[in-house]
Amino acid sequence: MSTSHPQGGGQSLLRLINSVAVLTALRKSGPATITELTRATRLSRPTVEAAVDDLVEQGWAAEHESREQHRVGRPARRFVFRGDSGYVLGFDVGAHRVLGVLADLNGDTVHTTETHVDPQLDPDARLAVLREVGTRCLTAARVDRASLMAVAVGCPGIIAADGTVTVSTVISGWVDFPLARRLARSFPCPVLVDNDANLAALAERTHGVARDVDDLVYLLIGRRIGAGLVLGGRIHRGFGGAAGEIGLLDFPTWEQSRTLLMGPATGDPGNGHRATSQLLDRARAGETDAVRIVDEFCAVLARQAVAMTLTVDPQLIVLGGGLASAEDLILPRLERHISEVCVRTPDLAASTVGQEAVVLGAVRLALDAADEALEQQAKAGVAARA
Repeated sequence: MSTSHPQGGGQSLLRLINSVAVLTALRKSGPATITELTRATRLSRPTVEAAVDDLVEQGWAAEHESREQHRVGRPARRFVFRGDSGYVLGFDVGAHRVLGVLADLNGDTVHTTETHVDPQLDPDARLAVLREVGTRCLTAARVDRASLMAVAVGCPGIIAADGTVTVSTVISGWVDFPLARRLARSFPCPVLVDNDANLAALAERTHGVARDVDDLVYLLIGRRIGAGLVLGGRIHRGFGGAAGEIGLLDFPTWEQSRTLLMGPATGDPGNGHRATSQLLDRARAGETDAVRIVDEFCAVLARQAVAMTLTVDPQLIVLGGGLASAEDLILPRLERHISEVCVRTPDLAASTVGQEAVVLGAVRLALDAADEALEQQAKAGVAARA
């Protein structure tokens, strides 16, 4: 058997593969020595050293300075993935606001911008606000648009695979609206669009109470109700992107129950929030009418939760959205109704991510897309040098 190294194109390909492997290990491990990277990648030490040199030269990695480097002796050099070598944008687009978050490739937030909008804005005007929020994030952080590696948007509605909003009952005019394609004209990188409940579920699994739970249902409850599903550790969108649209189940009953608890929809969501908060406080105080309204709301909500539970048998149901703060009132009632019907009652918990769940899920989706772009750029850079 020959032990000679491959030559020509084979050598370039091997070097490329090794550099990508080291880059992946560096992103997962944080600051790491050559020895630690050798152990993680199972490559030889000279191979890892050459790969690290390539990545440092391309700007993807840098030597990590720590206090140990200022002590007596020569501690092992550590290298770190440069999170500022690229950026992603995540958006939460709702009827009343547009929230944007700029994050580096380590997922650390660099800048946040929020704008409140008229819920009756036409599609083009809302799209213009979305672009403006993105520009404000970049400008405030002094980040060049060319440094963006991915953009992701979360919004209510049924989202096709190509990022078209096929149906939205919340945002006026967003029917068959090619959001991803229109927004892509403003950014030199992949643009993705997903349902807001899906992204909230993704954020909860990444940052919150559902961390590392492979099968969960996230109930996004506010002026509308939707559900995000994570099955086998992956977002389940369904054939046409309509998985989790449980608000369509007996909509008149849901709307009547929601209105009693939250009041009628108005142009000022703050009024509704205050009315809901007051009613919940009355229920906690034991006032009969308020307790009855909460009980009826939970009974209606349980029908949707039961439908999901009997279908996918999740490990966990997460209560998210504006009513997550009322977990003390809702979760016990919800659990009781579910246990009356289901063979196995899943665990129930309130979201710990909070009102930023959708935008943080969008950032996570953009980071996943950036990983793919990063791998391609690393390959191109190594191939050019080799």
